[in-house]
Amino acid sequence: AVEELLPGALALVSRRFKTPVVTVFYLGAVTAVFVLVGDLNGLIDSAVFTSFPFYVICCVGVFVMRRRAPELERHYKVPLVFPAVFILFGLFAFVTPFTSQETWKISLMWVMVLLVGVPVYFLFVRNVLHLDCFHLVSDCVTRFLASKLNAE
Repeated sequence: AVEELLPGALALVSRRFKTPVVTVFYLGAVTAVFVLVGDLNGLIDSAVFTSFPFYVICCVGVFVMRRRAPELERHYKVPLVFPAVFILFGLFAFVTPFTSQETWKISLMWVMVLLVGVPVYFLFVRNVLHLDCFHLVSDCVTRFLASKLNAE
């Protein structure tokens, strides 16, 4: 939210508790919906399944940065065997749910949710459409919530 990739309201911090108050309420509401609609195990499985591709991408980034910018100073230079092994296990963890009759449909649904993020990124984060009205609405909501929640 500080880099304006998310609505500014998510960056509001409580003056009293020094916590991101809007983000805490938002995540609590989303979690409550998932728990009420499904079960806790399904929520945990979905969270792990949808986060693992990003961990794998980070490990791929180690190889990319070693290749493209070998001269950069690194405080710790990880042996390449560790990200390589993690990539293999990560791909295994991502593909495994598709081999089960019970979980392949829900896994496909979560892949579709992740893929929806690609056009959203280009439309809103890269501001391809130059939709300034979203920033205006976000600023108004942020000011309103800041005043009501005693946050900054």
